Amino acid sequence: MGANQSTEEVLDAVNQADVDKLAPTPGPAKEGGATKLYKYIATPSGEGNWELASAAAKPRFYDALEDANASGKKDFFLEIEQGDVDVHVDADLNYVLDVKQRRITFHANGTIYALRFPHDAACRAFGEQLNDALFYNQYGVENDDDSRAKVFEDSAGTLFSKNTDRMFEPMETDADAEEARDAATPDKPMTERRCAKDAEKDEDAINGIIMGAGENNFLMRGRRFDVLRNVEGGGVEDKGISFSLTPLAGGAATPSLSTRKTRGTAAAVEADAFSGGFTPSKVLLTHGERRMNLLTPDNRHVLHHADIEVGKIVSTFSFQKDAVDIPIVEIASDYKAAQMEEHSQFLGLDQNRLCRWDIRDRRGVVQEAPAGLDYVGGKDYSRGTNFTCMATSGDGFVAVGAKDGRIRLYNSKTLTQAKTSIPGLGAPITAIDVTYDGKWVLATTDHYLMLVKTTYIDDKGRPSNGFESRMGGRGAVPRLLRLKPEDGIRTQGAKFTKGKFTWITEGGQSERWVVAGCGRFSVTWNFAKIRTAGTDSIGYGGLPTSMDYVLRAKEEEVVDVAFVHQKYMRDVDQAAMVVATPHSLFNLA
Repeated sequence: MGANQSTEEVLDAVNQADVDKLAPTPGPAKEGGATKLYKYIATPSGEGNWELASAAAKPRFYDALEDANASGKKDFFLEIEQGDVDVHVDADLNYVLDVKQRRITFHANGTIYALRFPHDAACRAFGEQLNDALFYNQYGVENDDDSRAKVFEDSAGTLFSKNTDRMFEPMETDADAEEARDAATPDKPMTERRCAKDAEKDEDAINGIIMGAGENNFLMRGRRFDVLRNVEGGGVEDKGISFSLTPLAGGAATPSLSTRKTRGTAAAVEADAFSGGFTPSKVLLTHGERRMNLLTPDNRHVLHHADIEVGKIVSTFSFQKDAVDIPIVEIASDYKAAQMEEHSQFLGLDQNRLCRWDIRDRRGVVQEAPAGLDYVGGKDYSRGTNFTCMATSGDGFVAVGAKDGRIRLYNSKTLTQAKTSIPGLGAPITAIDVTYDGKWVLATTDHYLMLVKTTYIDDKGRPSNGFESRMGGRGAVPRLLRLKPEDGIRTQGAKFTKGKFTWITEGGQSERWVVAGCGRFSVTWNFAKIRTAGTDSIGYGGLPTSMDYVLRAKEEEVVDVAFVHQKYMRDVDQAAMVVATPHSLFNLA
Protein backbone atom coordinates (compact mmCIF):
# COMPACT_ATOMS: atom_id res chain seq x y z
CA MET A 1 0.00 0.00 0.00
CA GLY A 2 1.10 3.63 -0.31
CA ALA A 3 2.50 5.63 -3.14
CA ASN A 4 5.48 3.35 -3.77
CA GLN A 5 5.34 0.01 -5.43
CA SER A 6 5.97 -2.96 -3.19
CA THR A 7 9.42 -4.50 -2.98
CA GLU A 8 8.18 -7.48 -4.96
CA GLU A 9 6.85 -5.28 -7.76
CA VAL A 10 9.97 -3.20 -8.15
CA LEU A 11 12.22 -6.21 -7.94
CA ASP A 12 10.24 -7.86 -10.68
CA ALA A 13 10.83 -4.74 -12.76
CA VAL A 14 14.59 -4.56 -12.12
CA ASN A 15 15.66 -5.77 -15.48
CA GLN A 16 13.12 -6.78 -18.06
CA ALA A 17 15.54 -9.29 -19.54
CA ASP A 18 15.75 -11.00 -16.12
CA VAL A 19 12.07 -11.04 -15.20
CA ASP A 20 11.57 -14.76 -15.67
CA LYS A 21 14.58 -15.55 -13.56
CA LEU A 22 13.57 -13.11 -10.83
CA ALA A 23 10.00 -14.32 -10.49
CA PRO A 24 9.31 -17.40 -8.31
CA THR A 25 10.12 -20.63 -10.12
CA PRO A 26 6.97 -22.77 -10.58
CA GLY A 27 7.18 -26.32 -9.31
CA PRO A 28 10.16 -27.75 -7.39
CA ALA A 29 13.08 -25.37 -7.09
CA LYS A 30 16.27 -26.30 -8.84
CA GLU A 31 19.33 -26.76 -6.67
CA GLY A 32 21.59 -25.01 -9.15
CA GLY A 33 21.87 -21.37 -10.19
CA ALA A 34 23.59 -18.31 -8.80
CA THR A 35 22.66 -15.87 -6.04
CA LYS A 36 22.00 -12.38 -7.40
CA LEU A 37 22.54 -9.05 -5.68
CA TYR A 38 20.36 -6.02 -6.43
CA LYS A 39 20.95 -2.42 -5.38
CA TYR A 40 18.18 0.13 -4.80
CA ILE A 41 18.81 3.42 -6.62
CA ALA A 42 16.72 6.28 -5.24
CA THR A 43 15.62 9.19 -7.43
CA PRO A 44 15.20 12.85 -6.41
CA SER A 45 11.42 12.39 -6.33
CA GLY A 46 11.74 9.81 -3.58
CA GLU A 47 10.89 6.90 -5.85
CA GLY A 48 13.54 4.48 -7.02
CA ASN A 49 14.49 1.37 -8.97
CA TRP A 50 16.33 -1.85 -8.31
CA GLU A 51 19.39 -2.48 -10.44
CA LEU A 52 21.36 -5.69 -10.79
CA ALA A 53 24.69 -5.27 -8.96
CA SER A 54 26.01 -8.81 -9.38
CA ALA A 55 24.70 -11.85 -11.23
CA ALA A 56 26.99 -14.16 -9.25
CA ALA A 57 27.09 -12.80 -5.71
CA LYS A 58 28.79 -14.88 -3.02
CA PRO A 59 27.54 -13.91 0.46
CA ARG A 60 29.39 -15.17 3.52
CA PHE A 61 29.75 -14.40 7.21
CA TYR A 62 33.18 -14.04 8.75
CA ASP A 63 34.60 -13.39 12.21
CA ALA A 64 36.66 -10.18 12.19
CA LEU A 65 38.44 -11.26 15.38
CA GLU A 66 39.34 -14.75 14.26
CA ASP A 67 43.05 -14.06 13.73
CA ALA A 68 43.58 -11.31 16.29
CA ASN A 69 41.74 -12.30 19.47
CA ALA A 70 42.97 -15.01 21.81
CA SER A 71 39.97 -14.62 24.13
CA GLY A 72 37.71 -16.60 21.83
CA LYS A 73 35.25 -13.72 21.35
CA LYS A 74 33.80 -13.20 17.90
CA ASP A 75 32.52 -10.28 15.86
CA PHE A 76 30.60 -11.21 12.72
CA PHE A 77 30.48 -9.29 9.45
CA LEU A 78 28.58 -9.98 6.22
CA GLU A 79 30.69 -9.88 3.08
CA ILE A 80 29.34 -10.29 -0.44
CA GLU A 81 32.04 -11.14 -2.93
CA GLN A 82 31.37 -9.80 -6.41
CA GLY A 83 29.16 -7.19 -4.75
CA ASP A 84 31.50 -4.90 -2.79
CA VAL A 85 29.47 -5.27 0.44
CA ASP A 86 31.22 -5.60 3.80
CA VAL A 87 29.04 -4.67 6.78
CA HIS A 88 28.82 -5.40 10.49
CA VAL A 89 25.99 -7.76 11.45
CA ASP A 90 23.68 -5.88 13.83
CA ALA A 91 20.23 -4.32 14.11
CA ASP A 92 21.20 -1.57 11.66
CA LEU A 93 20.93 -4.11 8.83
CA ASN A 94 17.18 -3.61 9.30
CA TYR A 95 16.67 -6.75 7.24
CA VAL A 96 13.53 -8.44 5.91
CA LEU A 97 13.71 -12.08 4.83
CA ASP A 98 10.95 -13.15 2.43
CA VAL A 99 11.00 -16.95 2.39
CA LYS A 100 8.39 -17.31 -0.35
CA GLN A 101 10.34 -15.04 -2.72
CA ARG A 102 13.71 -16.46 -1.58
CA ARG A 103 14.97 -12.92 -0.99
CA ILE A 104 16.49 -10.90 1.81
CA THR A 105 16.53 -7.11 1.74
CA PHE A 106 18.91 -5.20 4.03
CA HIS A 107 20.70 -1.89 4.65
CA ALA A 108 24.46 -1.53 4.30
CA ASN A 109 26.52 1.68 4.28
CA GLY A 110 23.53 3.90 3.52
CA THR A 111 22.31 1.71 0.65
CA ILE A 112 19.56 -0.91 0.33
CA TYR A 113 20.49 -4.26 -1.16
CA ALA A 114 18.52 -7.39 -1.98
CA LEU A 115 19.93 -10.89 -2.26
CA ARG A 116 17.92 -13.27 -4.45
CA PHE A 117 18.67 -16.96 -3.86
CA PRO A 118 18.33 -19.68 -6.51
CA HIS A 119 16.45 -22.14 -4.27
CA ASP A 120 14.72 -22.47 -0.89
CA ALA A 121 17.55 -24.37 0.79
CA ALA A 122 20.09 -21.62 0.10
CA CYS A 123 17.69 -18.92 1.31
CA ARG A 124 16.86 -20.74 4.55
CA ALA A 125 20.52 -21.57 5.24
CA PHE A 126 21.49 -17.92 4.82
CA GLY A 127 18.63 -16.82 7.08
CA GLU A 128 19.74 -19.21 9.83
CA GLN A 129 23.35 -18.04 9.61
CA LEU A 130 22.23 -14.41 9.77
CA ASN A 131 20.04 -15.13 12.80
CA ASP A 132 22.97 -16.84 14.58
CA ALA A 133 25.42 -14.04 13.76
CA LEU A 134 23.01 -11.34 14.95
CA PHE A 135 22.36 -13.20 18.19
CA TYR A 136 26.06 -13.66 18.92
CA ASN A 137 26.96 -10.05 18.14
CA GLN A 138 24.22 -8.76 20.43
CA TYR A 139 24.48 -11.19 23.35
CA GLY A 140 28.00 -12.60 23.09
CA VAL A 141 26.98 -16.29 23.15
CA GLU A 142 26.04 -18.93 20.59
CA ASN A 143 22.43 -19.07 19.46
CA ASP A 144 21.40 -22.37 21.05
CA ASP A 145 18.56 -23.49 23.31
CA ASP A 146 20.47 -22.93 26.56
CA SER A 147 21.65 -19.45 25.62
CA ARG A 148 18.20 -18.31 24.46
CA ALA A 149 16.69 -19.66 27.71
CA LYS A 150 19.11 -17.52 29.74
CA VAL A 151 18.56 -14.39 27.66
CA PHE A 152 14.84 -14.61 26.87
CA GLU A 153 13.48 -16.86 29.61
CA ASP A 154 9.91 -17.86 28.70
CA SER A 155 10.25 -16.33 25.22
CA ALA A 156 13.24 -18.50 24.28
CA GLY A 157 11.15 -20.44 21.76
CA THR A 158 10.09 -17.25 19.96
CA LEU A 159 12.91 -14.69 19.70
CA PHE A 160 15.84 -15.70 17.46
CA SER A 161 14.40 -19.21 17.35
CA LYS A 162 15.50 -21.73 14.72
CA ASN A 163 11.97 -23.18 14.65
CA THR A 164 9.97 -21.17 12.10
CA ASP A 165 6.81 -23.31 12.11
CA ARG A 166 4.82 -20.76 14.15
CA MET A 167 6.24 -17.65 12.53
CA PHE A 168 4.01 -17.48 9.49
CA GLU A 169 0.69 -18.24 11.21
CA PRO A 170 -1.97 -15.55 11.86
CA MET A 171 -1.92 -14.18 15.40
CA GLU A 172 -5.62 -14.92 15.96
CA THR A 173 -7.16 -18.31 16.63
CA ASP A 174 -9.70 -19.56 14.10
CA ALA A 175 -12.72 -18.28 16.06
CA ASP A 176 -11.13 -14.92 16.82
CA ALA A 177 -9.92 -14.53 13.24
CA GLU A 178 -13.41 -15.10 11.82
CA GLU A 179 -14.85 -12.48 14.16
CA ALA A 180 -12.10 -10.01 13.27
CA ARG A 181 -12.61 -10.55 9.53
CA ASP A 182 -16.31 -9.83 9.94
CA ALA A 183 -15.44 -6.58 11.70
CA ALA A 184 -12.48 -5.74 9.49
CA THR A 185 -11.99 -2.19 8.36
CA PRO A 186 -12.72 -1.69 4.67
CA ASP A 187 -9.70 -1.82 2.39
CA LYS A 188 -10.18 1.83 1.48
CA PRO A 189 -7.79 3.81 3.69
CA MET A 190 -8.59 7.05 5.46
CA THR A 191 -8.24 10.09 3.24
CA GLU A 192 -7.34 13.66 4.09
CA ARG A 193 -10.50 15.76 4.19
CA ARG A 194 -9.24 19.20 5.06
CA CYS A 195 -6.63 21.15 6.96
CA ALA A 196 -8.11 21.80 10.41
CA LYS A 197 -5.74 24.58 11.37
CA ASP A 198 -2.80 26.57 10.00
CA ALA A 199 -0.41 28.71 11.96
CA GLU A 200 1.98 31.42 10.87
CA LYS A 201 5.63 30.47 10.76
CA ASP A 202 6.51 33.03 13.42
CA GLU A 203 3.90 31.71 15.87
CA ASP A 204 4.64 29.13 18.56
CA ALA A 205 5.05 25.72 16.95
CA ILE A 206 2.62 22.89 17.64
CA ASN A 207 4.21 20.24 19.84
CA GLY A 208 1.32 17.91 20.78
CA ILE A 209 -2.39 17.05 20.73
CA ILE A 210 -4.48 16.30 23.82
CA MET A 211 -7.57 14.45 22.60
CA GLY A 212 -10.85 14.68 24.47
CA ALA A 213 -13.87 12.39 24.33
CA GLY A 214 -16.14 15.33 25.14
CA GLU A 215 -16.58 18.51 23.13
CA ASN A 216 -13.02 19.80 23.28
CA ASN A 217 -9.49 18.84 22.32
CA PHE A 218 -6.37 20.86 23.06
CA LEU A 219 -3.49 21.71 20.75
CA MET A 220 -0.25 22.29 22.66
CA ARG A 221 1.82 25.19 21.34
CA GLY A 222 4.64 25.75 23.81
CA ARG A 223 3.05 27.50 26.80
CA ARG A 224 -0.25 28.00 24.99
CA PHE A 225 -3.24 25.72 24.38
CA ASP A 226 -5.55 26.17 21.36
CA VAL A 227 -9.04 24.71 21.82
CA LEU A 228 -10.44 22.42 19.11
CA ARG A 229 -13.97 21.06 18.72
CA ASN A 230 -14.77 17.40 17.96
CA VAL A 231 -16.92 17.10 14.84
CA GLU A 232 -19.60 14.49 14.19
CA GLY A 233 -18.46 12.13 11.46
CA GLY A 234 -14.84 12.40 12.58
CA GLY A 235 -12.37 15.25 12.69
CA VAL A 236 -11.74 18.44 14.63
CA GLU A 237 -12.15 22.15 13.96
CA ASP A 238 -10.60 25.25 15.50
CA LYS A 239 -12.81 27.07 18.05
CA GLY A 240 -10.67 30.21 17.89
CA ILE A 241 -9.99 30.06 21.64
CA SER A 242 -6.54 29.96 23.22
CA PHE A 243 -5.27 30.11 26.79
CA SER A 244 -2.11 29.81 28.84
CA LEU A 245 -2.17 28.34 32.32
CA THR A 246 -1.08 30.77 35.02
CA PRO A 247 -1.29 30.80 38.84
CA LEU A 248 -4.26 32.39 40.59
CA ALA A 249 -3.81 35.94 41.81
CA GLY A 250 -2.57 36.19 45.35
CA GLY A 251 -0.35 33.14 45.18
CA ALA A 252 -3.02 30.50 45.79
CA ALA A 253 -0.65 27.99 44.26
CA THR A 254 3.07 27.76 44.91
CA PRO A 255 5.59 26.80 42.29
CA SER A 256 7.45 24.23 44.39
CA LEU A 257 6.68 22.61 47.73
CA SER A 258 10.14 21.34 48.60
CA THR A 259 12.12 22.97 51.41
CA ARG A 260 15.10 20.67 50.99
CA LYS A 261 18.29 22.62 50.34
CA THR A 262 19.40 20.04 47.81
CA ARG A 263 16.52 21.10 45.59
CA GLY A 264 16.78 24.83 46.13
CA THR A 265 18.10 25.45 42.61
CA ALA A 266 15.41 23.31 40.99
CA ALA A 267 12.73 25.09 43.00
CA ALA A 268 14.05 28.50 41.91
CA VAL A 269 14.05 27.46 38.26
CA GLU A 270 10.50 26.20 38.63
CA ALA A 271 9.39 29.47 40.22
CA ASP A 272 10.96 31.57 37.46
CA ALA A 273 9.37 29.47 34.72
CA PHE A 274 6.03 29.31 36.47
CA SER A 275 5.69 33.06 36.84
CA GLY A 276 5.41 33.45 33.06
CA GLY A 277 3.70 30.17 32.28
CA PHE A 278 5.53 27.00 31.28
CA THR A 279 5.76 24.37 28.57
CA PRO A 280 4.45 21.09 30.02
CA SER A 281 6.23 17.81 29.29
CA LYS A 282 3.07 15.76 29.90
CA VAL A 283 -0.63 16.67 30.05
CA LEU A 284 -3.41 14.41 31.34
CA LEU A 285 -7.09 15.33 31.14
CA THR A 286 -9.05 14.46 34.28
CA HIS A 287 -12.29 15.09 36.20
CA GLY A 288 -14.66 14.84 33.26
CA GLU A 289 -12.11 16.64 31.05
CA ARG A 290 -12.66 19.88 32.97
CA ARG A 291 -9.20 19.72 34.53
CA MET A 292 -5.61 18.87 33.63
CA ASN A 293 -2.70 17.31 35.48
CA LEU A 294 0.62 18.57 34.13
CA LEU A 295 4.31 17.72 34.49
CA THR A 296 7.15 20.10 33.68
CA PRO A 297 10.60 19.16 32.38
CA ASP A 298 12.35 21.48 34.86
CA ASN A 299 11.10 19.88 38.07
CA ARG A 300 10.19 16.19 38.08
CA HIS A 301 9.09 16.31 41.74
CA VAL A 302 5.91 18.37 41.26
CA LEU A 303 2.49 18.05 39.66
CA HIS A 304 0.42 21.05 38.56
CA HIS A 305 -3.37 20.72 38.66
CA ALA A 306 -5.27 23.12 36.36
CA ASP A 307 -8.91 24.13 36.01
CA ILE A 308 -9.49 24.39 32.25
CA GLU A 309 -12.72 26.35 32.59
CA VAL A 310 -10.94 29.26 34.26
CA GLY A 311 -7.57 28.68 32.59
CA LYS A 312 -5.64 28.62 35.85
CA ILE A 313 -3.32 26.41 37.84
CA VAL A 314 -5.30 25.86 41.03
CA SER A 315 -2.83 23.67 42.92
CA THR A 316 0.75 22.49 42.75
CA PHE A 317 1.55 19.25 44.54
CA SER A 318 4.73 17.40 45.36
CA PHE A 319 5.22 13.71 44.63
CA GLN A 320 6.06 12.38 48.09
CA LYS A 321 6.42 8.96 49.64
CA ASP A 322 7.11 8.75 53.37
CA ALA A 323 7.65 12.52 53.39
CA VAL A 324 10.42 12.26 50.80
CA ASP A 325 10.10 13.93 47.39
CA ILE A 326 10.46 11.51 44.47
CA PRO A 327 10.80 12.18 40.72
CA ILE A 328 8.06 11.28 38.22
CA VAL A 329 8.58 11.62 34.45
CA GLU A 330 5.36 10.08 33.07
CA ILE A 331 1.70 10.02 34.14
CA ALA A 332 -1.22 8.02 32.74
CA SER A 333 -4.94 7.59 33.39
CA ASP A 334 -5.88 4.91 35.90
CA TYR A 335 -7.95 3.21 33.18
CA LYS A 336 -8.88 3.97 29.58
CA ALA A 337 -12.01 6.07 30.30
CA ALA A 338 -10.84 7.72 33.52
CA GLN A 339 -10.44 11.21 32.01
CA MET A 340 -14.17 11.23 31.18
CA GLU A 341 -15.21 10.53 34.78
CA GLU A 342 -14.86 12.12 38.22
CA HIS A 343 -11.83 10.01 39.01
CA SER A 344 -9.04 11.33 41.20
CA GLN A 345 -6.38 8.61 40.91
CA PHE A 346 -3.69 8.31 38.23
CA LEU A 347 -0.45 6.44 37.61
CA GLY A 348 3.10 7.79 37.82
CA LEU A 349 6.32 6.39 36.38
CA ASP A 350 10.03 6.94 36.88
CA GLN A 351 12.83 4.79 35.48
CA ASN A 352 12.74 2.40 38.46
CA ARG A 353 9.34 3.18 39.96
CA LEU A 354 5.67 2.50 39.14
CA CYS A 355 3.06 3.94 41.48
CA ARG A 356 -0.53 5.13 41.89
CA TRP A 357 -1.37 8.59 43.21
CA ASP A 358 -4.56 10.28 44.40
CA ILE A 359 -5.10 14.00 44.03
CA ARG A 360 -7.69 13.92 46.80
CA ASP A 361 -6.58 13.75 50.41
CA ARG A 362 -7.67 10.95 52.70
CA ARG A 363 -10.76 12.94 53.72
CA GLY A 364 -12.06 12.67 50.13
CA VAL A 365 -11.69 16.37 49.30
CA VAL A 366 -9.84 17.74 46.29
CA GLN A 367 -6.82 19.48 47.71
CA GLU A 368 -6.67 23.16 46.81
CA ALA A 369 -3.82 24.11 49.16
CA PRO A 370 -0.15 23.21 48.68
CA ALA A 371 0.34 19.62 49.83
CA GLY A 372 1.87 16.31 48.93
CA LEU A 373 -0.09 13.90 46.75
CA ASP A 374 -1.52 10.83 48.43
CA TYR A 375 0.69 7.83 47.57
CA VAL A 376 -1.75 4.94 47.08
CA GLY A 377 0.70 2.14 46.26
CA GLY A 378 3.22 0.78 43.81
CA LYS A 379 6.71 -0.64 43.56
CA ASP A 380 10.18 0.87 43.88
CA TYR A 381 12.74 -1.27 42.10
CA SER A 382 16.30 -1.05 43.36
CA ARG A 383 17.73 -0.69 39.84
CA GLY A 384 17.77 -1.99 36.31
CA THR A 385 14.15 -1.69 35.17
CA ASN A 386 14.70 1.53 33.19
CA PHE A 387 11.00 2.19 32.59
CA THR A 388 10.21 4.59 29.74
CA CYS A 389 6.42 4.64 29.17
CA MET A 390 3.08 3.10 30.20
CA ALA A 391 -0.56 2.73 29.13
CA THR A 392 -3.75 1.25 30.56
CA SER A 393 -6.71 -0.81 29.33
CA GLY A 394 -10.41 -0.33 30.00
CA ASP A 395 -10.17 -2.45 33.16
CA GLY A 396 -7.02 -0.77 34.40
CA PHE A 397 -4.47 -3.33 33.24
CA VAL A 398 -1.08 -1.60 33.00
CA ALA A 399 1.55 -2.19 30.29
CA VAL A 400 4.99 -0.69 30.93
CA GLY A 401 7.78 -0.37 28.37
CA ALA A 402 11.48 -0.20 29.20
CA LYS A 403 14.75 1.01 27.74
CA ASP A 404 15.92 -2.56 27.02
CA GLY A 405 12.74 -3.34 25.05
CA ARG A 406 11.09 -5.39 27.82
CA ILE A 407 7.32 -5.18 28.25
CA ARG A 408 5.82 -5.78 31.71
CA LEU A 409 2.12 -6.50 32.26
CA TYR A 410 0.45 -5.62 35.59
CA ASN A 411 -3.13 -6.29 36.68
CA SER A 412 -5.39 -3.54 37.98
CA LYS A 413 -5.23 -4.53 41.66
CA THR A 414 -1.52 -4.44 42.39
CA LEU A 415 1.52 -2.78 40.88
CA THR A 416 4.04 -4.61 43.04
CA GLN A 417 4.86 -7.42 40.61
CA ALA A 418 4.39 -7.89 36.87
CA LYS A 419 2.29 -10.93 36.04
CA THR A 420 4.07 -11.31 32.70
CA SER A 421 7.44 -9.99 31.55
CA ILE A 422 8.19 -10.13 27.82
CA PRO A 423 11.85 -9.67 26.81
CA GLY A 424 12.52 -7.29 23.95
CA LEU A 425 15.08 -7.18 21.18
CA GLY A 426 17.23 -4.53 22.84
CA ALA A 427 15.64 -1.43 21.25
CA PRO A 428 14.20 1.08 23.77
CA ILE A 429 10.41 1.34 23.86
CA THR A 430 9.46 4.99 23.39
CA ALA A 431 5.65 4.66 23.50
CA ILE A 432 3.14 1.95 24.40
CA ASP A 433 -0.62 1.44 24.01
CA VAL A 434 -3.19 -1.18 25.05
CA THR A 435 -6.52 -2.04 23.48
CA TYR A 436 -9.60 -1.35 25.56
CA ASP A 437 -10.21 -5.06 26.19
CA GLY A 438 -6.58 -5.61 27.22
CA LYS A 439 -5.98 -8.29 24.60
CA TRP A 440 -3.31 -6.45 22.59
CA VAL A 441 -0.27 -4.31 23.39
CA LEU A 442 1.52 -2.06 20.88
CA ALA A 443 5.10 -1.04 21.68
CA THR A 444 6.90 1.65 19.63
CA THR A 445 10.66 1.64 19.03
CA ASP A 446 12.70 3.84 16.71
CA HIS A 447 12.65 1.40 13.76
CA TYR A 448 9.65 -0.88 14.31
CA LEU A 449 6.45 -1.34 16.26
CA MET A 450 5.90 -4.64 18.09
CA LEU A 451 2.37 -6.06 18.40
CA VAL A 452 1.87 -8.47 21.32
CA LYS A 453 -1.21 -10.61 21.94
CA THR A 454 -1.78 -10.97 25.69
CA THR A 455 -4.43 -13.72 25.65
CA TYR A 456 -3.49 -17.40 25.60
CA ILE A 457 -4.71 -20.87 26.59
CA ASP A 458 -3.23 -22.06 29.88
CA ASP A 459 -2.02 -25.57 30.72
CA LYS A 460 -5.54 -26.60 31.76
CA GLY A 461 -7.08 -25.44 28.48
CA ARG A 462 -8.65 -22.28 29.92
CA PRO A 463 -8.60 -18.83 28.25
CA SER A 464 -6.19 -16.60 30.17
CA ASN A 465 -4.62 -13.15 29.98
CA GLY A 466 -0.99 -12.17 30.56
CA PHE A 467 -2.09 -9.22 32.73
CA GLU A 468 -3.65 -11.59 35.25
CA SER A 469 -1.40 -14.65 35.10
CA ARG A 470 2.02 -15.57 33.82
CA MET A 471 1.78 -16.07 30.07
CA GLY A 472 5.19 -17.71 29.66
CA GLY A 473 5.88 -19.01 26.17
CA ARG A 474 2.27 -19.95 25.51
CA GLY A 475 1.25 -16.74 23.73
CA ALA A 476 1.19 -16.00 20.02
CA VAL A 477 4.46 -14.97 18.38
CA PRO A 478 4.77 -11.15 18.50
CA ARG A 479 4.70 -9.36 15.17
CA LEU A 480 6.85 -6.47 13.97
CA LEU A 481 5.27 -3.61 12.00
CA ARG A 482 7.91 -2.16 9.71
CA LEU A 483 8.42 0.03 6.70
CA LYS A 484 9.46 -1.52 3.42
CA PRO A 485 13.22 -0.95 2.97
CA GLU A 486 12.67 1.40 0.03
CA ASP A 487 10.23 3.47 2.10
CA GLY A 488 13.01 3.78 4.66
CA ILE A 489 14.83 5.75 1.97
CA ARG A 490 11.78 7.99 1.47
CA THR A 491 11.58 8.73 5.18
CA GLN A 492 15.37 9.24 5.34
CA GLY A 493 15.65 6.73 8.15
CA ALA A 494 13.33 8.72 10.43
CA LYS A 495 12.25 7.19 13.74
CA PHE A 496 8.78 5.89 14.54
CA THR A 497 6.96 7.90 17.22
CA LYS A 498 3.77 7.59 19.29
CA GLY A 499 2.25 4.38 17.92
CA LYS A 500 -1.35 3.90 19.08
CA PHE A 501 -4.61 2.06 18.47
CA THR A 502 -7.97 3.54 17.51
CA TRP A 503 -9.47 5.21 20.60
CA ILE A 504 -12.47 3.49 22.18
CA THR A 505 -13.64 3.63 25.82
CA GLU A 506 -16.43 1.07 26.08
CA GLY A 507 -16.89 -2.66 25.60
CA GLY A 508 -18.43 -4.28 22.54
CA GLN A 509 -16.29 -2.26 20.12
CA SER A 510 -13.04 -3.10 18.38
CA GLU A 511 -10.00 -1.02 17.51
CA ARG A 512 -9.66 -0.76 13.71
CA TRP A 513 -6.37 0.95 12.96
CA VAL A 514 -2.84 1.44 14.20
CA VAL A 515 -1.01 4.71 13.49
CA ALA A 516 2.45 6.15 14.14
CA GLY A 517 4.48 9.16 13.06
CA CYS A 518 7.73 8.76 11.09
CA GLY A 519 9.57 11.93 10.09
CA ARG A 520 7.39 13.84 7.59
CA PHE A 521 5.00 10.89 7.32
CA SER A 522 2.12 9.26 9.12
CA VAL A 523 1.95 5.47 8.83
CA THR A 524 -1.36 3.62 9.19
CA TRP A 525 -1.92 -0.15 9.48
CA ASN A 526 -5.21 -2.04 9.28
CA PHE A 527 -5.27 -3.69 12.71
CA ALA A 528 -7.73 -6.44 11.76
CA LYS A 529 -5.58 -7.46 8.80
CA ILE A 530 -2.45 -7.63 10.94
CA ARG A 531 -4.18 -9.93 13.40
CA THR A 532 -5.78 -12.29 10.90
CA ALA A 533 -3.28 -12.49 8.04
CA GLY A 534 -0.26 -14.75 7.83
CA THR A 535 3.06 -13.44 6.59
CA ASP A 536 5.97 -14.66 4.48
CA SER A 537 8.40 -12.11 5.91
CA ILE A 538 10.75 -12.39 8.87
CA GLY A 539 12.49 -9.42 10.45
CA TYR A 540 14.99 -8.74 13.21
CA GLY A 541 14.97 -11.35 15.97
CA GLY A 542 13.43 -13.89 13.62
CA LEU A 543 9.96 -12.41 14.15
CA PRO A 544 7.16 -12.31 11.55
CA THR A 545 6.94 -8.87 9.97
CA SER A 546 4.04 -6.92 8.47
CA MET A 547 4.68 -4.24 5.82
CA ASP A 548 1.12 -3.62 4.60
CA TYR A 549 0.38 0.01 5.45
CA VAL A 550 -0.56 3.46 4.16
CA LEU A 551 2.19 6.10 4.08
CA ARG A 552 1.20 9.79 3.85
CA ALA A 553 3.66 12.66 3.45
CA LYS A 554 3.49 16.16 4.92
CA GLU A 555 5.62 19.21 4.16
CA GLU A 556 6.91 19.34 7.72
CA GLU A 557 7.80 16.75 10.33
CA VAL A 558 4.84 15.01 11.98
CA VAL A 559 5.01 15.93 15.68
CA ASP A 560 1.90 14.01 16.78
CA VAL A 561 -0.83 11.70 15.49
CA ALA A 562 -4.01 10.86 17.39
CA PHE A 563 -7.35 9.18 16.79
CA VAL A 564 -10.66 10.98 17.29
CA HIS A 565 -12.83 9.20 19.84
CA GLN A 566 -14.82 6.46 18.14
CA LYS A 567 -18.18 7.82 19.35
CA TYR A 568 -17.94 10.62 16.78
CA MET A 569 -17.95 8.16 13.88
CA ARG A 570 -21.35 7.49 12.24
CA ASP A 571 -20.16 4.07 11.07
CA VAL A 572 -18.55 1.85 13.71
CA ASP A 573 -16.34 0.34 11.00
CA GLN A 574 -14.74 3.72 10.25
CA ALA A 575 -12.17 5.80 12.12
CA ALA A 576 -10.77 9.33 12.00
CA MET A 577 -7.52 10.84 13.15
CA VAL A 578 -5.66 14.14 13.27
CA VAL A 579 -2.06 14.68 12.24
CA ALA A 580 -0.07 17.62 13.59
CA THR A 581 3.01 19.24 12.10
CA PRO A 582 4.71 22.28 13.69
CA HIS A 583 2.43 24.70 11.81
CA SER A 584 -0.61 22.70 10.60
CA LEU A 585 -3.24 20.25 11.78
CA PHE A 586 -4.86 17.80 9.33
CA ASN A 587 -8.07 15.76 9.50
CA LEU A 588 -8.16 12.24 8.07
CA ALA A 589 -11.32 10.15 7.97
